[in-house]
Amino acid sequence: MTEEIINEPAMTLDEINFQTLAEDAPVTLWLTDIHGNVIFTNNQYKNFIGREKVEKLGGKAWFNALHPDDREYCLTVFKDAFATYKPFTMEYRLRRRDGEYRHFIDHGEPYIDGQGRFAGFVGSSTDITEQKMSEDELKKSHQELTQYNYEMNLINQLNSYLQVCRSIDETYPIVSYYAEQIFPDCTGALYLFNDKKSLVESMTTWGATDHIGSAPVIAPDDCWSLRQGKEHTTLDNDGRLRCKHVHEDVSNYICEPIIAQGEMLGMLHIEFCGAKHKAGEEKTYYVESRKRLVKITSDNLALSLVSLKLKEALQSQSVRDPLTHLFNRRYMEESLEREIHRCARSNHGLGLIITDIDHFKKFNDEYGHDAGDLVITEYANLLKNHFRASDIICRYGGEEFIVILPDISQEKLMQRAEFICQELASLKLLYQSKPLPTVTASFGVVYLDNKLIDKSTMIKAADVALYEAKHRGRNQVVLSESELSEAV
Repeated sequence: MTEEIINEPAMTLDEINFQTLAEDAPVTLWLTDIHGNVIFTNNQYKNFIGREKVEKLGGKAWFNALHPDDREYCLTVFKDAFATYKPFTMEYRLRRRDGEYRHFIDHGEPYIDGQGRFAGFVGSSTDITEQKMSEDELKKSHQELTQYNYEMNLINQLNSYLQVCRSIDETYPIVSYYAEQIFPDCTGALYLFNDKKSLVESMTTWGATDHIGSAPVIAPDDCWSLRQGKEHTTLDNDGRLRCKHVHEDVSNYICEPIIAQGEMLGMLHIEFCGAKHKAGEEKTYYVESRKRLVKITSDNLALSLVSLKLKEALQSQSVRDPLTHLFNRRYMEESLEREIHRCARSNHGLGLIITDIDHFKKFNDEYGHDAGDLVITEYANLLKNHFRASDIICRYGGEEFIVILPDISQEKLMQRAEFICQELASLKLLYQSKPLPTVTASFGVVYLDNKLIDKSTMIKAADVALYEAKHRGRNQVVLSESELSEAV
């Protein structure tokens, strides 16, 4: 049987019905006349468009199935082809009989009749929908990768600045600047816990800050993310999962906790302003991509902030007295030298007060060291509450304190010292629910005006005035009468 088939003579070209072959071809074939009228389409085309439509509308069935946005383009290509008799290629979207639009590419070639005249175009149409989808996915992936690299570059820049910050306060404008670029279509705020961990405060905001939908100061229990220690997101949920600190008109937002080394530092609050213009899968993808970016930003902020907190703590320990939290002797000496030079340059007066608690050793011996620490702490608080923010208050050692007062007159300097002297004497102190005796202090004051002297000379002059105050009976202020010679 096989041999008979192999040995059977081949059919001649004349015996082949080309129209039958065209009808059953696995690709869409078509033929037009000289005027552009469709005079032949094969089964592949009829099955795609729908036989009833083709039989009813003829050549118009193709035009009606064209995507409205592609009709003008296709007509232009056809007109040019029939005007020039040149081959053409065009891409368009065509509606299938089930209503789905598919992408096609058409190739048309002019054909010549027996007299050598142009007789129309013959062409084929190929469904390239899968290819277009692959191209679109590839393009989308490329765009996403480009966007991701851009965002990661911004986060790296943010980290670079955060690493060289000397204090947490310095980070706030930097965070705001880069957050506006990382989240260009979002409004947000950085919240951090206060020292007592009782409140969470907005330290900086970005975006449409006039319309941020979150309170500036919140209780930790007002935020679901701070309660759970993990991300909290709301998307058009009618307020059923909205945090208490978020206004009712905010429907799309995320709160991301900032956690480092097991410590909750605060949170990032981001409102997805761009989400309101999106729907379905597009909105879901948008929000998910923002959530990933918020998480990365939060993690990077956490590492930088905890490092800065540690740095600030170490710096504070190096310049602060642990009992009173005033500046220590080392910081006082550095500051005094700086202020002396500043005074000499600016023609502004500089004051120095040395104050020593009277009979402190006797007080310590009678009431104990805890009571003595209480007196020192309360006196330190009195000093902090009654001097300017620009004044430098230091614990010089034991019960002795030094205050540096830049940009002050001699009259104001003496008024400050006299006031503190009176305030301390009127202070009522209780230790173990029992009143302590009246506490007083002696004061030595030095005033420097437009001179450049050695810091030790100024401290010695104040010390001499202090001993003079004690010699005169204590609980008083003495202004130094020493001649302060300029340093050579």
